[in-house]
Order: sequence, then structure tokens, then C-alpha cells
Amino acid sequence: MAPPATMATRPRKQKQKQKQREGGLLAALSTFVVLLVLVFLHAGGVAAAVQGLAFHVSGPRGWRVPDANTSYGWWAMNNRFHVGDSLYFKYGGGDSVLVVDREAFDGCNATEPLASFTDGATTVRLDRPGFFCFISGAPGHCEEGQKLVVRVMVHPPEDAASPARGPALPPATSQPGHGGSGSGSGARSGPPGASSGAAAVAAGAALAAATAVLVGLALLLP
Repeated sequence: MAPPATMATRPRKQKQKQKQREGGLLAALSTFVVLLVLVFLHAGGVAAAVQGLAFHVSGPRGWRVPDANTSYGWWAMNNRFHVGDSLYFKYGGGDSVLVVDREAFDGCNATEPLASFTDGATTVRLDRPGFFCFISGAPGHCEEGQKLVVRVMVHPPEDAASPARGPALPPATSQPGHGGSGSGSGARSGPPGASSGAAAVAAGAALAAATAVLVGLALLLP
């Protein structure tokens, strides 16, 4: 028969082991929660970066015949555009947004646009580097200065605080491409599938983290 002192120490040791297991479980769960938070924060940042920025053309004044306080050239020079960004045109009834080539831009020729929008709230995605040319399709508006050309750069800005570089005018042979659809809503837009792709990455990382934690918990169980 074991001495009384030895018998008394057994429950203490068992309690200590139980506390150690519980402490390990708590630490594992805490790690799991932290990993999930980090994964979802990272996924959100990736999705935002891929989607790009939405620029409201001419700010609150919107897309209209410029007055003494409006200059589309000045507005374009004070913004920096990159692939994945979008332009939001807000305008009234009777006006429109036409995507045109350089020759039509220079001559205010609205007869053969590359794309035409008349919904009053148009979002055009800048889906490639290079120049995009826009004019109003309303009679006489382009001749009065309602026209815009933007230069789109390949890479996102390395320093958001750096000054914007203004676009130089493209040569006559430059061809703008299509962007967006006729039913643009003005919301922040990005490449198709950008959000779903980021969500898939987040889900995969979260699943891997959960699997690792569950394995750790299984090893800690008696």
C-alpha cells in the first residue's frame, strides 16, 4: 500500500496536468482567433488594392459644359490614374459620355464612338495602360470644352503622398479602349472576380489555420 503522502500528491498532479491542458487549449483557441482576424484583414486589403479607386469626374460639378471654374484638363493633371481604377461621370438628361479615339477627340466627332453612355451615372473602368479619350455627345458641348483625356499608368502608386503627375496629350495614333458598361452606377468598381478571388484566398487561409489549430487541440487532449 502506497504511503499516504504519495496518495495525496496524485490528485494534485492530476489537477496540475488538467490545468496545463486547459491552458494549452485556451492558448490554441486564442491563436486561432488571432489568425482568423489577420487573414480577413489581409484579404480585405488585397480586395481593396485590386479593385482600385473610383474618381468622380470634375468632382461635385459633374460632367457638364465647363465654366470659368471648371477645367477637365486641370482635373486630369491633378489626379493619377492606374489600371483597375474607374471614372464616374454624373450628368443630367440630354447629355452623354462617348469614348472616342484621338482623332474624334480632337475634332469633336461624335458620329462613331467606341462606346456610348446616356444613363446619367456612368462608371468607366480603366482596364489597360495608356490614354482614354471622352467627349460629350450633346450637340455643341464638346466644342465648348466638355471633353476629357486621361493617361492610365500600369503600376499602383508607390507613395500615396507623392504629387500627382499630369498626363501628356497622346499622339494622334493613340487609341483609347472600351471601359465599363452603359449602366455604370458610380460605385467603386474593379476587375471582375476581384472580390471573389480575395474571398477565396481568405477562405483557404482560414481553413488551413483552422486545420492546424484542430490538430494542435487533438494532440493536447488526453
